[in-house]
Amino acid sequence: DGMGNLRVTKKGIRLEGVSEFLLPLYVKEIHSRKDSPLVLQSDRNVTVNARNHMGQLTGQLTVGADAVEAQCKRFEVRASESGKVLFSADEDEIVIGADRLKVTGTEGAVFGHSVETPHIRAEPSQDLKLESPTRSLVMEAPRGVQVNAAAGDLKVTCRKELHLESTEGEV
Repeated sequence: DGMGNLRVTKKGIRLEGVSEFLLPLYVKEIHSRKDSPLVLQSDRNVTVNARNHMGQLTGQLTVGADAVEAQCKRFEVRASESGKVLFSADEDEIVIGADRLKVTGTEGAVFGHSVETPHIRAEPSQDLKLESPTRSLVMEAPRGVQVNAAAGDLKVTCRKELHLESTEGEV
């Protein structure tokens, strides 16, 4: 029948209460009771490993005191109801699939290289500032760039000369 909190059942082994494992635990599935959470606890960190049929490590998730680390070919965060990918990362790219990306830091967003987006806007009643403190700022598009101030002034400031140039039309 089992021993202590450990019971042998037709579906497998049932463990009730708090238990301590001194060596690695290998199982196919772990379930908690329907009315309580599953808690994994460690003095250092909790690591979950995935291995292929040859025993080689294919994925690892480590929850530690300072960080949560995932080592795998592809990492995804999905919306709980729709299953839509909100965030994914692999060796080649990071995709943010939310309908809206909001940067709340006081310094804004800093990009090391180019940014490609169909729409940039500030929060309501906030100024939008595009700035390159040490280099030039370039906005280009094959069908034109539109800057529109529908309810206020458009202000362009520079330290030296301001050039407006049209290669085939008028300014």
